[in-house]
Formats: sequence, structure tokens, C-alpha cells
Amino acid sequence: MNRYRILTSGALALAMATTTVGCKKDEPATPVEQAKPAEAAKPAEGAKPAEGAEAAKPAEGADPHAGVEGAEASRITGPIAKVNDVPIASDEFYAELDKITARGAKIPAERLSRIEQNILKRLIEKELVRQAVEKAGVKVEQAEIDSAYEEYKKRFQTDEQFENYLKHGRVTVESIKERIAEKRALEKLIESKGNMTVTEDEAKEFYAKNERFYLDKAGVKASHILIKVPEKATPEQEKAALDKIKAIEAELKAGKDFEDVARRESEGPSAPKGGDLGFFGAGQMVKPFEEKAFSMKVGEVSGPVRTRFGFHIIKVVDKREERKKTFEEVKDQIEQSLKNKKFFQERRALLEGLEKEAKIEKFLPEPPAPAPGAMAPGHEGHGHGAEAPEPEEESEGGGE
Repeated sequence: MNRYRILTSGALALAMATTTVGCKKDEPATPVEQAKPAEAAKPAEGAKPAEGAEAAKPAEGADPHAGVEGAEASRITGPIAKVNDVPIASDEFYAELDKITARGAKIPAERLSRIEQNILKRLIEKELVRQAVEKAGVKVEQAEIDSAYEEYKKRFQTDEQFENYLKHGRVTVESIKERIAEKRALEKLIESKGNMTVTEDEAKEFYAKNERFYLDKAGVKASHILIKVPEKATPEQEKAALDKIKAIEAELKAGKDFEDVARRESEGPSAPKGGDLGFFGAGQMVKPFEEKAFSMKVGEVSGPVRTRFGFHIIKVVDKREERKKTFEEVKDQIEQSLKNKKFFQERRALLEGLEKEAKIEKFLPEPPAPAPGAMAPGHEGHGHGAEAPEPEEESEGGGE
């Protein structure tokens, strides 16, 4: 029977998925008019960075309640909880809490209590799973971790973007690999129970019900070379940028390779990829850029095109008409997504069983009862609507 020293409510799923924080590019330099927000997705080139995205970091050892309205709390020393007599260090708890309170905004005391309970619940669930994995003798090889880590990095378009993610995402290579190892161990534990199989019939049924989500919309694949112009450029700055883009145009007309010139001269984040922007559809680029690109033939290179970002030279690499992807094209993607769905369902069931059987002691004060109409712990601030049936996971790299 599960014994609690302090009972709390709420449910927060164990956060072990390897996708996490969206990444930001330092330069809003491509002609993208607007980037579609997605969890863990990185803004496309040209998208406006989120307001207040760069948060101030607290001084080392600062009280996490310093930004809390009316807070007079002090830190707990020793264990924050015990799971089957195994202590969870309070240092681990406060390390997680500090990441939230470091953002600078004032946090009402009631909401902070909910946040604290959510963190504690997540750490308890993590320990429950660790013990279950250890008991079952599940092992994760280093080669599995390294392979998954390399796949994780591919979600970023360049090494520079990945480095920026590490810099601003409050994560490290070690913490990423730790999450990968934890998730893989849990997957193996669930797989050992035989609950993760996805049949081809299940995948075909999903495809048939959601064919509309497997349309490749008409689009253009293009590369570009950008010479930036400041927002409030002087006539001299405007002329200097125009002269530079014309000199680049002359190089291209003389037979220089577009990708090589883009890597050397372009001032946009896509420069390391030879200016490659990938496929984009209508409405994804600023109007002058889009109109020019869609009017060009495959293989054609434009003259200078002025947008609010500066001067571009555009090369159209490919064009496509709208088409529906076949089942064979998306089969692996669907099966992996259905497997992920089963994983989360089985994980929830596993945790519920482990919690019932475990002896859990909590040393964090019980939060005050929520006001009428207030959200229960574990449910505040998500803002998710209905989930789209499209099973593709979002990636940090984002589109340009």
C-alpha cells in the first residue's frame, strides 16, 4: 500500500522525451514572413524572436522564491522525498525550480506551490521508474545512447543552431544523453511486457482516416544569398549593400558556383548550407521574395530582390505540385508515432501501478487548497488545444 507523509493531487507525466526546448537563431535574416509556433520548434529565418526570450540568470545560490509575490520560504535541506526509503536530494529539486524562477517574472505564491509540487511529482516518478528498471535488469548500451544523440542533433539544421540551443536552452550534452538513456530504459521495460507492438493494419487504418494530413502542398525549393540592410539604413548603407549584391551577381554570371558563393558571402544563417531554404509554400516568405521565387523557372537565378531584410539573389532549385503521399512513404513515420502513443499510454499505466505499490514520503509542505475554479497541479499553463492527428513530431531545427 502506498504511504504518503503528505498527500498532494495532480498528475504530471514523466518528462523523459528527448524533444524539449525550441531553439533561436541569432540573426532574423531570411525572408520568412512568419514562423508557425510549435513546441520545441525553432523560429525560421526572418521570424521575430519571442519577446523576453532571453531571461536573466539568478546569482548562484539565490533564493528561488526571490521573484515570488509575498514569499518568505526557505530551502529544505536533506531529502525532499523518499521512494521506498531511497532519498531524493533537495538539491535536484531546487536545480529544477531555479530554471523556472530564473525567468524573472513575478510568480504568485499559489502558482509557485503548484510548480513545486509538479517538480516533486516528476522527480518521484523518475525514481520509481529507475527502481523498476533496475529491478527488471534493463540495460541501455552506450552505443544506443550515442546513436540516439546523433539523431537528436539532426533536428537542428546546423551545428551552430545546436550550439545556440545548448547556450540558451539551459541544457548540456550530458543532460540530453541522460534523458535519452532514461527514456530508452523505460521503453525497454515496457517492451519487455509486450505492449509496444504496432501492426501494419493499425498503421493503414490511421493513414486511411488521416489522408488529408499527408498532402505535400505546392511549393518552391530555393536557395538565396542575402546581404542585410539595417532597418533604418542610411542612403549610404543602402547603396553599399546594393553594390555588394551586384558584385555577387557578377560573380555568378561569370560562372561561380552558387552554393560556394553563398557560403562565402551570404549574411543569413542559411549560409553554411549554401543558402538552402528548402521547400516553402505560399504565405511562408515575405511577399517580394515569394512572388519572385514562384515566378521563376527551375535552375533560374534572379537579380537583386529587395525585402525588409535586405537584398537577395534567389536560385530556384525545384518546384512541386500538390500531391498526396503514399502509405509506403509515410508507413515508418506512422508506425513510430503510433508506437510513441502506446509508449505514453503504457508509461501512464506503469506509473499508476508503481505508485500504488510504493512507499512514498514527501517533505515539501502541502500547498494551500486551490481557489474555486483554479487549475489543479499539473494542468496549468499548457494551453493545448485538440491534438492534430498528424503523427509527425516537431523538431528543434524548424524550417527556414
